[in-house]
Formats: sequence, structure tokens, C-alpha cells
Amino acid sequence: MPAAKPAIGLEQPTPQFQPRARRAAPEVRQADILDAALAEFSEHGFEGARMEDVARKARVSKGTVYLYYPTKQALFEALVRRDIAPRVALASLFLKGYDGPLAPALERIVGMASAAIQAGKLPIYPKLLIAEAGRFPELAAFYRREVVGRMLEALTALFDRALKRDEISGVTAETAAHLFIAPVLKSVLWSLVFAGVEDTPFPPEPYLQSHVQVFLRGLNHKGEPHA
Repeated sequence: MPAAKPAIGLEQPTPQFQPRARRAAPEVRQADILDAALAEFSEHGFEGARMEDVARKARVSKGTVYLYYPTKQALFEALVRRDIAPRVALASLFLKGYDGPLAPALERIVGMASAAIQAGKLPIYPKLLIAEAGRFPELAAFYRREVVGRMLEALTALFDRALKRDEISGVTAETAAHLFIAPVLKSVLWSLVFAGVEDTPFPPEPYLQSHVQVFLRGLNHKGEPHA
């Protein structure tokens, strides 16, 4: 007996298989958004950057940007955590675990900084902060805590150990950390501001290596600095 036909209007429609656009994975979308935000901050500064322009550059909706990063502050913080925090964590781990002579450790730190400067891999965040910190102190507070503060903490611990074994004298560990890091920051800012207009960019490595020698002599370093 033939099967009864379904009543008119109740026929099951033939499935239509339409190709669906593949959506990027969340981590890919976030990376695209951060890249777009970095470009926007570089072109227009923090105040001038607009979330809708970040979305346009990332080729996502503005709602998608707000889903992951509800404010420009959140974008800035995510960029710093992506681009700066891993380097700071690596340097901090090395300094906190190091208990040998000062000179090799300090020369390694300035060597890392020099290599980044000469390779042109400096992020724009220090320059951005100088321009925007007055209007957006929360940016400076975040960077001071998460980047500069962590490096100063690790350096202070390094100098504290050197003081306790009488390798250096005449200064507190905290002051030594500030004295040491100042020319490093100067070299970073010099490159960001002046490298593009100098006929011959000022080389950071010999300057920073000389800084280590002068710095150690100023702290009554016992023993010749490592060559």
C-alpha cells in the first residue's frame, strides 16, 4: 500500500545547504583588534583614537570590539600585556634568580635593551604616555605599576643582595635601581623621538655599556667590572 502523501502545506522542505562564512576564532579576532588599536593609537594618540575606527581596521563590528575590550583603557592595557609584559617578566625572572657578580647581570640587561632599540622593535607606549599622561593619569599609573614598577622591584632585589655581600656601598638598593634604569629609559625615549630625524642615529649599546662601568664605579664596586 503506497504511503500517504502529506497534506498540502505540511511537506518537509528539502534541506538547503548554504555555505556559511567561517568566523575567526576568538583569539584571532582579539589579535586583529589589538593590532588595529595599536595602529589607531600610533596614528591618532590615545585621546584621538576611536573605537569605531579600531573596529573598521580590524574588520569586525564595533560590538565585537566592546565585547572583548569595553574601553580604550582596556585596549591599552591589553596591548601592554601582550607587547611589553612578557619581556618584563623574562628580565624580572632573570634578575630575581641571579646571585652572581653585578656587572654581568647589568650588562645583560643593557644588552637586551640595546638590541631592541637597534632592531627598531620599540613599542610606542612610552612616547604615548608622555603625550597623554596629563589627561589620562590612569594610563601612567597602569604602566608604572605593571612595567616600570616590576623592573624596579627586580633591580632593587638585585642591588640589595649586592649590598649585603658588600659588593657595592654608599647607596640604598632602591636608589641604585632608579640610578641604573634612568639611562636605559633615556635611550628608549631618544630613539622614539629623535631616531627619525638624526643623520646618524645615536647608537645605544656603547652608551649603555659605558653607563654600566661608570655606574659601578660610582657605587664603590669592589672588583673590576666585567668586560
